[in-house]
Amino acid sequence: MNGANVRIQWLKMRDQVSARAVASKQSQEAVLVMAAQYGALSDADREVVNELLAEQLLSAEETIRFDAIALVSRFEITSALPALHHLSDWLESQQFPGAPYEWAKANRVMGELAKTSDG
Repeated sequence: MNGANVRIQWLKMRDQVSARAVASKQSQEAVLVMAAQYGALSDADREVVNELLAEQLLSAEETIRFDAIALVSRFEITSALPALHHLSDWLESQQFPGAPYEWAKANRVMGELAKTSDG
């Protein structure tokens, strides 16, 4: 499968899973389903999705960022470190109520990934 198709399929799957999870008031369930889908990807497809997840860390939508950071953390996607740094910098200047918590999470994940990439 080519990279464009992988991106399109991942985005479609994410939207469907997220919509079902929100409708059933089980929003955390979306991350579990996406993690299972990610685990089933080939190495080549994972590279494409890793790039997409790094992009999603910078999304204007909090739920998209939440899902992306959860997967980046769970699967130790060190290639997302630059995007996490950018997210952290952006969150520092934001005033929405969840910004400090999201900033803390982004920094925690950066620390975890830095340990992974160092050792």
